Amino acid sequence: MGEMVNVDAMGEDALFPAYLAAPAGTARAAIIVIPEIFGVNAGIRQKVDHLAASGYLAVAPDIFWRFAPGVELNPDVEAELQEAFGYFGQYDADDGVRDIEAMIHAIRTGIGKQAPVEKVGCVGYCLGGRLAYMAAARTDISASVGYYGVMIDQMLHESHAIANPLMLHIPTA
Repeated sequence: MGEMVNVDAMGEDALFPAYLAAPAGTARAAIIVIPEIFGVNAGIRQKVDHLAASGYLAVAPDIFWRFAPGVELNPDVEAELQEAFGYFGQYDADDGVRDIEAMIHAIRTGIGKQAPVEKVGCVGYCLGGRLAYMAAARTDISASVGYYGVMIDQMLHESHAIANPLMLHIPTA
């Protein structure tokens, strides 16, 4: 259903890939789907496709494009899980939130062959949940949702900058 598109990285002379799926008609809004540490794998693409089928322009950025472009890992395969933890250790979340800001701009000006969409939200999982929190604090994203975001407790000092709706789902043991 979707396709790969390239997005201009902010402040860099580079493009990064993202998986984009569009609704059949005019988009109700846009949703950036921020992956876990496993990349834009089949599960993330399925979420993007489902959101598009529900009327949203949906797009998932390749968060590891700087050092492991195109990675797609399966969390149920131990070696791939360990590989993902290695990528997490290399990842700079500040770069990630700049990439989300670049995606917001791309969506609002027309990403790929799509018409511009003003209302842009995000949903993130694990590392993506942390990035959803960071996007709420550091960008003008319309709304953010994070699921089991990691290390948010270390960033609570940024909460004063959150101006738009943020919902966090935090599991307990």
